[in-house]
Amino acid sequence: MQILPLTGNHNRQSFDCGRAELNNWLQQVARQHQDKGLSKTFVAIQEDEPAGICGFYALTLAEIDRRSLPDVYQKKLPQRIPGVRLGRLAVDLRYQKKGLGELLLVDAITRVRRIHQDAGVVGLFVDALDNPISGFYRQYGFQNIPDNRLLLFYPIV
Repeated sequence: MQILPLTGNHNRQSFDCGRAELNNWLQQVARQHQDKGLSKTFVAIQEDEPAGICGFYALTLAEIDRRSLPDVYQKKLPQRIPGVRLGRLAVDLRYQKKGLGELLLVDAITRVRRIHQDAGVVGLFVDALDNPISGFYRQYGFQNIPDNRLLLFYPIV
């Protein structure tokens, strides 16, 4: 399995994670946002089928009000803080429950750590679609944001 930036050579139309909003975003929006510099999408592929997408995630830069962070981080940071938002993460139905979601998340965190070294960000933010997905992120160290149980934060600092 390789994780690479999305290109026009990847078959987005055959991707199906079971959630129409994520499928549609990959099929209709991901390349447009990437071309406009709004986000960057990364896809997991099998080396023997390089056009097929097994899973994907998208990253974009964000600026967050420190009051949105868990209390422990609020005192030591300025009012507006830089972060990275994990906009989407999805795994095709054929590859679900096989550890690919974890692999994609670890890859995203690794990229955010590199961004932190080169440009400075405090962490990775994600909007979970529902409570079970929020639980997935919490098991990897993400923390809930006060006042929004579906917004989570993974500190890099």
